[in-house]
Amino acid sequence: MPELPEVETVVKAINKSIKSRQINKFKIINSKLRWTISSYIPSKTKDNYIKTIYRRGKYIIFKLDIGYLIIHLGMTGIIKFINDKDLPYEKHDHFDIEFKDGYILRYNDVRKFGSVHYCKNIDNQFLVKKLGCEPLDDTFDKFYLKRVCQKKEIPIKNLIMNQTIVTGIGNIYACEALFISEIKPHKKSKSLTLDNCEKLVNAIKFVLKKSIRDGGTTLKDFKSLDGKPGYFKQKLLVYGKQLCGCGNEIKILKIGGRSSFYCNKCQK
Repeated sequence: MPELPEVETVVKAINKSIKSRQINKFKIINSKLRWTISSYIPSKTKDNYIKTIYRRGKYIIFKLDIGYLIIHLGMTGIIKFINDKDLPYEKHDHFDIEFKDGYILRYNDVRKFGSVHYCKNIDNQFLVKKLGCEPLDDTFDKFYLKRVCQKKEIPIKNLIMNQTIVTGIGNIYACEALFISEIKPHKKSKSLTLDNCEKLVNAIKFVLKKSIRDGGTTLKDFKSLDGKPGYFKQKLLVYGKQLCGCGNEIKILKIGGRSSFYCNKCQK
């Protein structure tokens, strides 16, 4: 599933690619996504101007003159930039956002776990309203993390992947950040010291920023708007690896149903 860096990469590409900011029409091609595309979206978005396009957690948000359009890429969602209105649809195309100048953003999703929604008030939107703080914001610091950790028995990896606590961190970046901060993924959250929290916060910010610069991580399906894969996979330190840089064998542990890669020598 695309994580924060992948979504940030797509948002930057959209902002760079589209020239017109007025939506001519929203066309539903195949409404079958995780949540069926609402039939009222075309009328709500027609002739609407896009004020800004930004990311919140793993969601792409179009702030319109009236309301908001929210897109979630799910596991295999891809947004393509189309400059030929007559280009035939491909299998798994689901909707078009056509602009006044004729250019189109087309959404394709093989596994159909993505979604698109319209709302008037973003703060009350059911997918967005419970999201935690942004990991790249100043509000996510060692004191915040220590505060939420202090009474939690759960593994620290589960905690930093909890979207209501800190949003946008998925399995890959959680593994990488815990490795850099020398913390085992199954360490109980409440046992983290303030120093542990500072190292982990810094590691999370470092890994996310580095991946954004490198265009995200490609493991299976992720591509940016221009169709190019992300390149951060080449620089992963522990995720999917067999040996640690110290020479120790990388361990794999299932935590919350996800594979957690760690070194029991470098991580305590």
